[in-house]
Amino acid sequence: MIRRITGLMVLMVLVGATAVVALGGGERSDGQPTGNTGENPAAADTAGSDAESVAEALQAAGIHPYTGAPRRIDFDLLNLAEQERSLADYRGRIVFLNFWATWCPPCVEEMPSMQRLADKFENDGLSMVAVNIQENPAAVRQFMDEHELSFEVLLDRQGRAGQSYGVRGLPTTVILGRDGYVLGVKVGFALWDTEEVFDAFRTILESA
Repeated sequence: MIRRITGLMVLMVLVGATAVVALGGGERSDGQPTGNTGENPAAADTAGSDAESVAEALQAAGIHPYTGAPRRIDFDLLNLAEQERSLADYRGRIVFLNFWATWCPPCVEEMPSMQRLADKFENDGLSMVAVNIQENPAAVRQFMDEHELSFEVLLDRQGRAGQSYGVRGLPTTVILGRDGYVLGVKVGFALWDTEEVFDAFRTILESA
């Protein structure tokens, strides 16, 4: 009953939600402050035509380009194999960071399309990473098996990673550049396997 009520509350939040994520505060999953972890070494490179192409591609995929101060928010989480993962493990790849839960209907609905997106672009530099919020690992593992999903899942058992990324409703997707800096944010359900989305991610992978 509690899970059902919580799920309904999340859906109510999403009805009026805008794709704004508070990326400048909170704590890391290890309790350390988050926010800008230093100067963005790629700031100059992302200016001009490449930055414009990436912003246009994000919009074409239904993702709001992030226009705030450069942010790279670290995390330290276990995956379902009980291996530690941090932001540095994905350096050099575009990261599709999706915050979700098994009791969230729109989360469940969009996951097959996430799998198809992951399958299409994994070899081109895209990492699909689903961050589960505060659920039992056994239940999450069973869910992934039942739905034949193979992309990586990280376990945010205390909810701190979600808090660090300013997640206010599920699902929330954050796109990270190859250096770990936030490129864009999408709050709410999306279909990630349309030709428009595929074309957009081709551009993102080529230009970001």
